[in-house]
Amino acid sequence: MKLTPLLIIVVAFLLFLPPGSVIAKTAGVGIYAVVDHVMFEPDSSSPPNFLRISGIFVVPVPLSSGSYKSPQRGYLYFRITPGTEQATRKDWSELKAVAGSGKVVAFGQYWVPNPEDPQGNPHHSLEITVHAEPNNAEPDVYPIPLSEGVIKGDDILRNVSRDPDASKIIAQLQEASRR
Repeated sequence: MKLTPLLIIVVAFLLFLPPGSVIAKTAGVGIYAVVDHVMFEPDSSSPPNFLRISGIFVVPVPLSSGSYKSPQRGYLYFRITPGTEQATRKDWSELKAVAGSGKVVAFGQYWVPNPEDPQGNPHHSLEITVHAEPNNAEPDVYPIPLSEGVIKGDDILRNVSRDPDASKIIAQLQEASRR
């Protein structure tokens, strides 16, 4: 049997996937989460520009992989991208509303514009860091909000065309939240 170079590359890619990662070639959702707590900065007396979300997260594997990392407990720390204030603050309000409910949510776009491409074509996956507690992290840029905002509970499964592996990701998050 003769192995073609393409087949060798595909096999090598599959062998180097992190254990427990989920491949979602048509991924549209950037982050899946069970949100425990949300904290705004500055405090609630003025419009927030920073957000810290504590919980369990499934985030993309970097570099246009089409796959997600295994669930990780910790926190995400975000800042607002200029020009997206209204949609971002709407997402943040929805995340605050589900905090502590134990429900799985999905938010942010998976594919992000490539700053090296003059047309800004989305050529790579969202790169998000799940930080360990305690940690004084630099904020990531909040991902481009999904057109429907934060997707909650059963609505994630109704939107399977966006991520065909959503049910696997939800099961992983639910299992991780029981530990």
